Amino acid sequence: MGLNENKVANATTPVRYPSSEPPTMKTLLAILGAGLVAGVPDLPGKPQSRVLPKIELTNITQINMNSAKSAKFSARSIFGPFMGVDFPDPSIISANGLWYAFATTSNGKNIPFATSVDVFPGQGSDTFTWTLGTTDALPNAGAWADAGKGIWAPDIQLNDDGTFVMWYVLKLAVSVVRLGVDRKINCPRELTAAIHLDMTDYTAWKNGGTHCIGVATSASVTGPYTPQSTPLICDDAGGGVIDAAGYDDGKNRWIMWKVDGSALGGLTTCVNTPTGSIYYPTPIMIQQMQRDAITLVGSPSKILDHVGANNDGIVEAPSLYKISDGNYVLFYSAHCFNDDNYDIEAAFSSTINGAYTDRVIVMNTANPYGIYGPGGLDLDPNGVTAVFHGRLKPNDPSGARQLFSGDIKITRGSVTY
Repeated sequence: MGLNENKVANATTPVRYPSSEPPTMKTLLAILGAGLVAGVPDLPGKPQSRVLPKIELTNITQINMNSAKSAKFSARSIFGPFMGVDFPDPSIISANGLWYAFATTSNGKNIPFATSVDVFPGQGSDTFTWTLGTTDALPNAGAWADAGKGIWAPDIQLNDDGTFVMWYVLKLAVSVVRLGVDRKINCPRELTAAIHLDMTDYTAWKNGGTHCIGVATSASVTGPYTPQSTPLICDDAGGGVIDAAGYDDGKNRWIMWKVDGSALGGLTTCVNTPTGSIYYPTPIMIQQMQRDAITLVGSPSKILDHVGANNDGIVEAPSLYKISDGNYVLFYSAHCFNDDNYDIEAAFSSTINGAYTDRVIVMNTANPYGIYGPGGLDLDPNGVTAVFHGRLKPNDPSGARQLFSGDIKITRGSVTY
């Protein structure tokens, strides 16, 4: 039984979790069994009465990369041929009659990419055959960035003059000037290794800078992209910003991102032990851009945030689509990226800048395909094909995140809760 068989994940049967019990893997497995049918209310507690669109994720297929570098096949016959390419945080774009996928630093590249011919355009992801690129789409991340820290979650936009614009995430370089307050003289001083212990605020020095969103441009979709001299968006106080993603309705262009509050510590424990008694906010923000996909317009709006222990204090990896009835669906991931609880969820709004409510689980580890911690979904502009990553073994936080594809179908539902 291959992964590309037409099994369906749909999110139309809501499940309410008791407010005292977060949806751990044990809880999810007990409730969902082997299916992907699930939903959670926007907040635990008082039931709501809503008619939800139905979301179906079908034709789930593991992407096989044609690459001599990774041509060792696995015996896992349920997945078909497996070539073992790590391709986390994928995004896709169509150009020049081909599909292109980009990923977080892996495969020896700052930003790796893969190409595919859609044999039957619009007929779904099972027609794809992907080839891993041999060049680096972003060989130079910019003087402002600490390239040694890895580049996360690229997203590619085609602006109106035919220029390809890449948004990417990287830490500010340590050499970026930071000021602290000297306890002895109570005035700002530049942080250095010799004096930082006398500062009341030296987080930026300790961490080597928080994550920011950068911008790079290219005449070719595969690059090489040339970075701008300064980052586009930073938020030191919030913990940094990650997971930039775009939406273009043909008239207005938008950028979304996650404020990385979990980097401040607190109860979230994706990498470290708890350092506090609260979950810091990790809101998903949205802001309008000019048609060049480089210049911000106005101010950002918060459209979603975590609900505490029910998703381990994390929401991230936004992807937006406008439904045929005029409403919007926001896909995102919740929980820790390196945990089997990581999943793909969705929420809905009548306006693009939210707020997004009626959260449902689209896919999690309780699926029949043996995909653990699925997340980072990106949807093509036509709302047909989605890509996402997942691991092939349970309890494997450092395991490679493989690339998968699937077809998304969104229709008006009739389920009320």
